[in-house]
Amino acid sequence: MPSASRLIFALVVTIIPLLPSRADFTMEVKAALDKAVASGQSAVVGADENWRFLTNELKHLALGDLAGQDLSKTNVEGTDPAAEIVRYAQELKTLGVELIVVPVPPKAAIYPDKFAAGLFPDCVTPLTAFLDSLKAQGVHTVDLDAHFRAARAEQSDRQLFCATDSHWSPYGAQLAAQLVAEEVKHVEGLKLTGGEGLSLAAPVPLEFHGDLLTDTEKATVPKETLPVVRVEGAATGEAAVLVLGDSHCQVFRKGGSMLTTGAGFIDHLSQQLAAPVDEMSTQASGGEGPRIEIARRTVKDPGYWQQRKVAIWLFTARELTQGRWKKIPALVQKK
Repeated sequence: MPSASRLIFALVVTIIPLLPSRADFTMEVKAALDKAVASGQSAVVGADENWRFLTNELKHLALGDLAGQDLSKTNVEGTDPAAEIVRYAQELKTLGVELIVVPVPPKAAIYPDKFAAGLFPDCVTPLTAFLDSLKAQGVHTVDLDAHFRAARAEQSDRQLFCATDSHWSPYGAQLAAQLVAEEVKHVEGLKLTGGEGLSLAAPVPLEFHGDLLTDTEKATVPKETLPVVRVEGAATGEAAVLVLGDSHCQVFRKGGSMLTTGAGFIDHLSQQLAAPVDEMSTQASGGEGPRIEIARRTVKDPGYWQQRKVAIWLFTARELTQGRWKKIPALVQKK
């Protein structure tokens, strides 16, 4: 081997072990968790001191690749989310409803370098293999994890998650709505009308302290400022599309602790589809909470699903290991 080639080979062999690996990421997560649990913290300060990461989300990430795991043992409640997702999708199919499952990736999976110095997105195992296993069982999914990683690489100046909040950014919500809308538009036999007057306002700055900051921190940590694009106008008529899920449905939509109105995932989804979109969301427990509310609704209204053709199930990915996944019927059959 020529001397120059030997030198290059030696450099490559030397450098490769220095690159951060998925094992390095897991070690960083577990170390941060140990400190957080010991001190009772609900959030961890990142390598970038203006960023915070939810402890429960780190507990989920510490478990590594979901694909191939027995989730009934991995999940804290001892229930298998994959089995229940498949069952729920099959039940809705018999009712003439297409279920689209949309897990929101953990913030640290998209911004590991903000969590710990020297890391990069490929250090974190993607959700793709897990979602592929659901697809193989007939479940329609949207891989936001893959799309968000690509979006960050292509446009690093457009922040996908809030630095101090547990939710995605206004741009993250808008991008997710665009991606999901493209899937909805391809559902066979779906006809959408009633939102032709919806339009996008010009971006304006939104200043806020997120839900991962303590009251003490809010006195010292500066507010973050992100651009927000609101949807103007109102959709009319019956909604053929329902979104069920957690507070990712509510942030930038409900106001108050959800930061502002008119700029959430559902607002942008309605604008993208040019049609009204119905919502059944809860602040927490996106795997179980909204389905309980829907089941209760069907007791009073057995025809609840008749006008709906698509159900979008949007929930934070940490629910897969940290949430509850009891068997809940989509339609309660009266005896």
